[in-house]
Amino acid sequence: MRIHWLDALFGRVVLSRSPRYFSDGWGPLSALDALIVPPRTPGELHDLSLGPTLREGPLVVQEGRFESPAAKSPMPPACSHARFQLVLPAEAGPHPPVCLLLSASGDEGFGRRRSLAKDLARHGIGALLLENPYYGARRPPGQRGVAVRTVIDLLLMFRAAAIESLALLQWLRARGHERLGISGFSMGGSLAAYTAALFPGPLAAIPVAAAHAVAPIFEEGVLSDMADWRALGSDAGASPAIRRRLCDVLAPASITALPPPAAPRSAILLAAREDGFVPPSSTRRLAEHWQGAEVRHLPGGHVSVSLTQQRAIVRAVWDAFARLAPSAAA
Repeated sequence: MRIHWLDALFGRVVLSRSPRYFSDGWGPLSALDALIVPPRTPGELHDLSLGPTLREGPLVVQEGRFESPAAKSPMPPACSHARFQLVLPAEAGPHPPVCLLLSASGDEGFGRRRSLAKDLARHGIGALLLENPYYGARRPPGQRGVAVRTVIDLLLMFRAAAIESLALLQWLRARGHERLGISGFSMGGSLAAYTAALFPGPLAAIPVAAAHAVAPIFEEGVLSDMADWRALGSDAGASPAIRRRLCDVLAPASITALPPPAAPRSAILLAAREDGFVPPSSTRRLAEHWQGAEVRHLPGGHVSVSLTQQRAIVRAVWDAFARLAPSAAA
């Protein structure tokens, strides 16, 4: 696997300075039986509230809040109150197409995705930015940074974000936004792909630097040792048995275990040519599973793509939306 130098450098910095994932071990493995079953599309969000509409140059912005449909799961109470920002082009009419943008690892709040939302607005596409469970204002007490404390917490986060995304896509459609899409970078890309596979109708799906599942990140690549292996039961680093067990427990968060999305032709997968975080074999597995989807390879690695390839990402979102039939909501 060819790794971009910036990915290698960034990986060393992360591993030397950041808290390890799973510092409290596996968590309640009794919850696995419920997590193995793919989530269903939730019902209507009755308690969603929207704040005032604010004009920000060419944008109109509203912040929304709702009780997570996943709140009855074993998630910590702090994760149950979801919030998002709806960013629409001011001159695009009342119901422009909207792309749900999911957060990458470490992307707390909304700031890092606002730049992409602004560029999409220039092309007449709105954006909805969901704050991830376990992140930002939804971070549970005692969690250091974005490093979730147990393996079960990671599965709960992934599942809850997908359920909330499904609910928000339904809400957008009920508001009259007929052409919808979903995208994200890295972890957000995998979440976008997982949600697109669960959504019952056609979507523009644009996963960027996404793995086909959560487990491969812990198998190989520059961040494969970001788990607290001692807390998982291995005193001598990542033993093959413990690493294998971790991947087995994380198996429910696999996109290839689900059917392909309803409109694979409206899916564009963006992959970094020298990605040191997401194994190329994982991206290939997702592309092979989503037969009919387009794959575009971007120059550079995981980190450099996030820093320098926003124009290519915007173009891919535009192209994926253009492939949606005008009656996609029918």
